[in-house]
Amino acid sequence: MDREYELFYIVRPDLDEEQVRGTMDEVAAQVVAHGGEVGKSSLWGRRRLAYTVAGFNDGFYVLKEMKFPAERVRELERQLKLDERVIRHLISLKQVYYLPGDEDRRGRVRGRSRDRSAAAGAAPPQDGEVSDVEIAAEVAADDGYNPDQPQEEEPAGAELPADEPQEGEE
Repeated sequence: MDREYELFYIVRPDLDEEQVRGTMDEVAAQVVAHGGEVGKSSLWGRRRLAYTVAGFNDGFYVLKEMKFPAERVRELERQLKLDERVIRHLISLKQVYYLPGDEDRRGRVRGRSRDRSAAAGAAPPQDGEVSDVEIAAEVAADDGYNPDQPQEEEPAGAELPADEPQEGEE
């Protein structure tokens, strides 16, 4: 099964622009050779590394989006470790972000209310009936806590009765 991945890698900084482009092409060829497809590819340019890697303080950052069989990821990682021009790499599943109202793969709309009674197939409340949401709101209101209202604080030392000595007193 093909999954969408992001391949992020750093190329040695001592290569010129043409050699970096050649490395990008060879990595893309490795992806295709292992049964994947290369999507968008972007060269971020030469950037400073957070710490020294393989004796280098900077490198060329490259990000590739790809569709790749899950069982072949390990072999691609092995090939990248053997490539001396690539000093670091990371393969991760591509994050898919949905906005409320978007449809998922099955055509269901995302971002609906997660009311358990609606999910269980219960009918909506009729006139005069009370829904689970209204009951939960009433229970929360009964405990006397109102987050919009400031809470009264007791003065220090008020928790002890006046006839008992406090600390330091005899």
